[in-house]
Amino acid sequence: MKIAIDCRYLGRSGIGRVTEGILENLDFSQNEYWLIGKRGSLETYEGAHIVEDDSDPYSVRGLFSFPKELNNVCDAVFLPNFLVPFGIRLPVYAIMHDLAFLDVKETTKGTLDRLIKRTLLKRCMKRAKEISCVSAFTKERCEHYYGKLAKKCFVNYNGLSESVISYARTHAVPEKADEIVYVGNVKPHKGLKTLLAAFSRLEGVTKLKIIGEKEHFLTGLDLDESAYRNVEFTGRLSDGELLPAIARAKYLVLPSVYEGFGLPPLEALVLGTQPIVSDIPVFREVYEGLPVVFFQGEEGLQRALSLPPVEISCREEVLSRYSYARCAKTILEHIKS
Repeated sequence: MKIAIDCRYLGRSGIGRVTEGILENLDFSQNEYWLIGKRGSLETYEGAHIVEDDSDPYSVRGLFSFPKELNNVCDAVFLPNFLVPFGIRLPVYAIMHDLAFLDVKETTKGTLDRLIKRTLLKRCMKRAKEISCVSAFTKERCEHYYGKLAKKCFVNYNGLSESVISYARTHAVPEKADEIVYVGNVKPHKGLKTLLAAFSRLEGVTKLKIIGEKEHFLTGLDLDESAYRNVEFTGRLSDGELLPAIARAKYLVLPSVYEGFGLPPLEALVLGTQPIVSDIPVFREVYEGLPVVFFQGEEGLQRALSLPPVEISCREEVLSRYSYARCAKTILEHIKS
């Protein structure tokens, strides 16, 4: 088959990692692939055709930049997100990560932004031939909002990128530092206010590292200066910096009030660090049976942070349960069928 893939998300956290994980597990000799994105980030995928496109997939330009010539060359197009560029005449296969724009009002920037995103989400549900949902929770939310359209949805879990797996297998778990890490963006549903408030009540010299972009983070939280004691905002880190930081931390915390999957705790488990996660349905689904600490509310998180971590040794169990090789294979099976 001849398949086009929107690779403009590479290099971004979240969806970028998912895109990378899928690309790493495609056999470029079995099908013909046209990879759309920046040439510099795609040249490592030998055997694929590269279609240069440096547009931001989240921009207006990005929504109208689909290379029209691919309509006459390819059999299908795969999109790692719900944004379906205009001008596509091919069968569309997409990934739905979450419906936060519908479920959590604060993730949008006002009425107009909310309307645009609702329209684009519904357009994906109508336009896509099939939709890969990263969790049963996300599939259920599609069913809730879109009824019969959700019949085209199927559950297909994320996995772990080769960079994480390789690092875990070639590096021993280091001696744990008195550090807690958070990895992710700073959107309201990520629960960072709860994390900072709980952390500020801890005694001692434990450090908290917030790994990710910090723009707009220090405003509007209504917390006093004590909330930032022993807190380091690292900004975004490369894998060479990020993976050691997770591995040496005693806890990775993901205090989200809403997620579609939640990848950082999975990476922590493989790297030998215990995750602490909010007690929400999707985390119960994804992390069932794994050594993850669940908490409810600020006091619950404070108690969890006060306990000594347990030794984590479930790498192979995690890798057998969540695999981008299986994820990519499932998507290809749906496209071919």
